[in-house]
Amino acid sequence: MLPITRLSALFAGALLAGLLAGPAGAHHSTSNFNMEQTVSITGTVTYVSMTNPHSFFDIKVAEPDGSQQDYKVFATARVALLRHGWRPDTVKAGDTITIEGHPDRENPHFLNMHIITFANGTQWTTDEVYE
Repeated sequence: MLPITRLSALFAGALLAGLLAGPAGAHHSTSNFNMEQTVSITGTVTYVSMTNPHSFFDIKVAEPDGSQQDYKVFATARVALLRHGWRPDTVKAGDTITIEGHPDRENPHFLNMHIITFANGTQWTTDEVYE
């Protein structure tokens, strides 16, 4: 049997690890997105942030009534994108892209990217990250 002090230290360490892991898991959660609904948009990239812990793109989309709507598309981390063949200039302002993604539960103009189709027709899916 472990002495009380060593057992207390192990318990404290496990508790601390659990407390630190909780916020990290929540931060990377997709719970705010409706993962059962998919939306497809095509538009012009206006801003790219390929960063950690999440990359994102701002896209201007022409609506059926002729107006322009801004969307924010959240992607996985820069490190994951780089690991799967992306470069910092894979998506840049001025590019026309199509995104299939899951809408935010509160703001339908925020999407969690699932598939991106580039102007040349090639596609990339987030499934590659989670294989």
